[in-house]
Amino acid sequence: MKISIITVVLNDKENIEKTIQSVLSQNTNDLEYIIIDGGSTDGTLEIIKKYKNNVDVIISEKDNGIGDAFNKGLKNATGDVIGIINSGDWYEANALDVVVSTFMKDNVDIVYGKVQYWKDAHKEYTHSADHTLLAQFMSMSHPAIFIKKSIYEKFGFFDENYKLAMDYELMLRFYMKRVSFQYVDKVLANMSLGGTSDVHWREAYKEAYNIRKKYLGFSYKLYMNYLLQVLKRYVSNLFSAYGLEYLKSYYRKYFSKIKKV
Repeated sequence: MKISIITVVLNDKENIEKTIQSVLSQNTNDLEYIIIDGGSTDGTLEIIKKYKNNVDVIISEKDNGIGDAFNKGLKNATGDVIGIINSGDWYEANALDVVVSTFMKDNVDIVYGKVQYWKDAHKEYTHSADHTLLAQFMSMSHPAIFIKKSIYEKFGFFDENYKLAMDYELMLRFYMKRVSFQYVDKVLANMSLGGTSDVHWREAYKEAYNIRKKYLGFSYKLYMNYLLQVLKRYVSNLFSAYGLEYLKSYYRKYFSKIKKV
């Protein structure tokens, strides 16, 4: 089984090499690696070119946002299964072997697992996942999601109208189409906190709410759930501002619908 991995990047010379090395160090026999650079000017492209003999496709040009960059990668992917890991994030050792073996063992369309979240050099928590909660929120982390190419071909690529929650729209769309999911109870990837959706979280939450309305229709319960999510985020930010991280950790461990320990 051939697996294609896509990395998108723009001006991230400090982190891109770590991501590239985490992909190329995987033991998977049939691996295709695609890097989509948005026209970096800070030296990122020079780092990418160091690995040109081991990277199958390198595209460097301006794009129309992250969704456009993802779709460029998908259009160039020839693997049976496709994963996406952004610059700054990295795979666990042998993660792709676990993914490929799961696909070969189970007749499923999507395989997903856990992600460890990091702030600087400190591990904040491990994020579990549960696709059955997708109708409520993005209950999976995209670096640990692997999808058969045939599913993209049947149900479509990323919707470029969404600038922050395009991965949520994709997963909810596939979920509503009743594709089959398989959860792997292992850490597959690592992700750095402070990405675009973290910085612009209000806009991301609003996009996610509009996505739920698109697929589930408007309801007061849906709207109240959105308001509750916004309130929780405000409280979480307030705890961080006052150095009350232990309260956030306690909530994540004992009360979050998705365990983060």
